[in-house]
Formats: sequence, C-alpha cells, structure tokens
Amino acid sequence: MFSFSKDAILFGVAVMLAFLVALHLIFPHYPLQVAAGALMLIGLVYPILLLSHQHSAQQQRDEVLAALVTYGLAVVGLLVWPWAVPIGLGVHAVWDFIKHNTGRGAKVVSWYPPMCIVVDLLAAAYVIALLLTGWI
Repeated sequence: MFSFSKDAILFGVAVMLAFLVALHLIFPHYPLQVAAGALMLIGLVYPILLLSHQHSAQQQRDEVLAALVTYGLAVVGLLVWPWAVPIGLGVHAVWDFIKHNTGRGAKVVSWYPPMCIVVDLLAAAYVIALLLTGWI
C-alpha cells in the first residue's frame, strides 16, 4: 500500500497547473481533444513501463487491458460522448489506486501513483467543469 506524500500531491498539482496553462495558451479552442490526447498518453505509461522489467503474463494483460479501456474511452469521448473523457480519467485514477495497493501491473517508483491519481482526478474535474459550463 502506498501513501499520499505531500511532495507527490504537490508535484501532481504542479503538473496539472502546467498542463492547464499550456492547454489555454497553445490550444484554447480544443480542450476536449487535448484532454482526450492526454488520456491516451496516460494510458500508455504503464504498458511502456512493462518493457523495463520482467513481468508476468497476468501483469501484462492487466496493463494492456487498462490501456485499451482508457484509449477506448478517449475515442468515445472524441467521437460520440464527451463525458467519456473525464470518466476515463477517473477510471485511470481508480486503476492506479487498485494496482498499487494490490501490487498488480507494472512497478513504478512509490511517488508516481499518488501523483498520477492527483493529475487524473484534477484533469477529470477540469473537463467536467468545461462540459458543465458549455466550453466543450
């Protein structure tokens, strides 16, 4: 089980703030597309990390399945139903919490899961706010 260290949480907040500033400065008219693209990248992190160490077939299947779910939700969000993007970000946060509390999937440094959960949940909240205000 991991703990939510103050440093990991602050780093997650800083990553999210940097992302939001870049989003508004570079792509002010495409927030859903950027959020969906970020969700796709987030979904790739763990499968890529599988390449760095030996993992069981079950761990590999878990990570590939999680990546396919996040990719699928990003695509659905872009093409059919925008609410799928924040749902995908929330699902990824839940996956982080589950996998690192159970030891399933790719192994990462201890500060990464709480940082990733903070980023996922803040990004989901941001996209929800944009959807509710009509920006998206």
